[in-house]
Amino acid sequence: MSTLTKIGIIVDAGPTLGYGHAVRCLRLAAALDLESLITFYPMSESCASFLQEMSPNAEIRSPKSEMASLPPVVITDLRETHGITAAIHRNGSRHISIHDLGLAQCQSDVVVDGSVTRLFPYTKEKERTLYLGPKYMITRKPVTRAKSSDTVLVTFGGGSTSNLAQKVSEEVWKAGLTPVTTRGFVGTAPMSDEEFSQTMATCRFAISGSGVTLYDLLASGVPTIAVAFDRLQLRTADAFHERGAVLSAGLIQRLSPGMVQGLCTEMLENRSLIQRLSEAGPMLVDGKGLSRVVDIVRRQLWLTSQMKTYSAC
Repeated sequence: MSTLTKIGIIVDAGPTLGYGHAVRCLRLAAALDLESLITFYPMSESCASFLQEMSPNAEIRSPKSEMASLPPVVITDLRETHGITAAIHRNGSRHISIHDLGLAQCQSDVVVDGSVTRLFPYTKEKERTLYLGPKYMITRKPVTRAKSSDTVLVTFGGGSTSNLAQKVSEEVWKAGLTPVTTRGFVGTAPMSDEEFSQTMATCRFAISGSGVTLYDLLASGVPTIAVAFDRLQLRTADAFHERGAVLSAGLIQRLSPGMVQGLCTEMLENRSLIQRLSEAGPMLVDGKGLSRVVDIVRRQLWLTSQMKTYSAC
């Protein structure tokens, strides 16, 4: 019988939204894999298929039928408030909730929100621990920037937003550059971690949605044009723009072909801007968020083991 501690990860991602949520949960699971038994509880069939494809050996259960026997520590990454959090408390599990922008707040034991800004503040409570700010954003391991090529990384996540990447890529071509477009949740197979890291290391700059991937790019010092797909993402893009870490293009709905070409020209010709963006990104997002969150989870596992010890006495 295995002596590894069990951890449940409940992730809310669908075919149109939530690709970044699923990706960071996979990163967290991979970091904990050698010391814990991870069970995923995806909130949609498309999310379950994606998790199975990216992690074939992962244990995946239905959150609709498996709530009566949750592991002692449960991590949630939800896009909105959900009644499933009540089931976690009824089960007596320690609950670590991961958030963006202060959204989907719930009565968890530990809150992790790596956003650079928040729409809603967190209320300090005696029985709850808060870990806030970009130092806790779960990103991929930063890459070392190499000699730049004439490629531009265009990464708009998964679902319907990925379709917009084609239109932006056409304008990148017109600027004399070669777009490299990522794939997401549905459609063609996602770009591998190795391919993505290589592209981040060598691209001239990136054009990115303002979700989780934007933090990946900043941690690696990739000069980035940040595009917002809604007003929530716009808060993130503007916050990083104000801090000198990105060039914000605003809402995608208002981004004309001429604006895209103008932004590309600015990134090609303004060397001082490129230098500033490359330096500011890693100062705000240091790429160590994953290791910090892993330590937070380990702390909760230890507390759970102590509670069992005291109960047995």
